[in-house]
Amino acid sequence: MRVVFLGTNGWYDNRAGNTICVLIECGDRYVVLDAGNGIHKMDAALQKRKPVDLFLSHFHLDHIVGLHTLVRLDLSAGLRIFGQAGAREALGNILRQPYTVPLGEMPFKAGVFELPDERALAPYLKDVRPLVHAAPCIGFRFEIEGRTIAYCTDTGMCSNLIELGRGADLLITECSALDGQRRDSWPHLSPQDAVAVARETQAKRVALVHFNASLYPTVESRVAVQEQVAREADNIIVAFDDMVLEL
Repeated sequence: MRVVFLGTNGWYDNRAGNTICVLIECGDRYVVLDAGNGIHKMDAALQKRKPVDLFLSHFHLDHIVGLHTLVRLDLSAGLRIFGQAGAREALGNILRQPYTVPLGEMPFKAGVFELPDERALAPYLKDVRPLVHAAPCIGFRFEIEGRTIAYCTDTGMCSNLIELGRGADLLITECSALDGQRRDSWPHLSPQDAVAVARETQAKRVALVHFNASLYPTVESRVAVQEQVAREADNIIVAFDDMVLEL
C-alpha cells in the first residue's frame, strides 16, 4: 500500500508545497484525504482506473479549494465524497456556477455522503470523531489491507485525536503552530504537541502535514521541525509534497 503526500501545506500554497491532500493507493480503490490544491497532482498517482473515495475533514477553503480541478482528472470509475453532516449543502453551495463546474455536470459519476450516518458505505472506515477546531472538523481511522491509518487535521489537543491515532500503523496529523503559540479560537498543534501525540498514541509512525504556510514558509523550516522532533520521538516524520510512504 502506498501513501502519497500530494499537498502538505495549510492555508495557502507556497514554494514549500500545495495545500493539503493525501492519497492512499489500495488494491481496489484510491482513498483521498482532503482536497487542497495538492489534489491537482492526483492524475500522476492514478496508475490504474479504480474508484476514488474522498474524505473531507471540514470545509475550510484550504481543504476543499482543489475540488474545482476534479474535472480534469480521469475519475471514470466513480467518485464518492464523504464529509460531516451538512456536507451535501456545504458542497452544493460551492460546486456550482458561477464558481466552478457543478458536481452533477462532471464527466464521471459522483456523489456526496454524510458521516456518520452513511459510514456503512465505506466499511474500511472504522471510526470517525469530532476534533477541536475553529469550525466543525472530523478525524478518521481506517483499516485497509491489514493496516490502520488515522487522519486528524485540523485540530488542537483532544481525547478524540488520541483515540483515533492510538496504536495506528500511520497517524497523519498536523503541525501548524509554533511552539508556545496558542489561539483557543483557532486550535492547531505545534511541534511539541506533535511529540506529545506521538508518545501518547504509540502510533508506529506519525507523519506531520498541514504546515502553516506563513509560519513554515520554506522546506528548510520544516527540516528544522524534523530535526527537533526526531530528538524526542523516533516515530515522527515530517511529510513533504510528493513524498511516498510504503505500508
